[in-house]
Amino acid sequence: MGVYMVMAFSVVTACAFAYSFLFGDFQGWRANLLLLVWVFASGLSMWAVRQGQSRCWLSWNGNVWHELPINASSFSPENVLDCGVTVHLDMQRHMLVSLYNTNGFRKWFWVSRKSFPERWHGFRCAVYSRSE
Repeated sequence: MGVYMVMAFSVVTACAFAYSFLFGDFQGWRANLLLLVWVFASGLSMWAVRQGQSRCWLSWNGNVWHELPINASSFSPENVLDCGVTVHLDMQRHMLVSLYNTNGFRKWFWVSRKSFPERWHGFRCAVYSRSE
């Protein structure tokens, strides 16, 4: 639901900006109102996507990556797919990585050093190492 809400808000705000630029209404209180609506819609869509994400562990066995649920009650080993990892943004204390499996599905993760400071160096080494 969250991704569709983000797309809907993006389309609505893009249409509003296009209308305002084409017909010259992008000035005064209308511009301020449009900016306020855009900020609200962006914040709401980010919140919706954030609420829809499930917390999980990224696990590496030295060869492949796995996404494991935090609560052990819903974990079943046969449902875990082997994945590869790609680093998209590395800011030393924060990383944007994605896991992709053989089915072509990609899942994105924003990983922070604050989440596990004692294992951060090992995580960074594992992300940049090549599997055999």
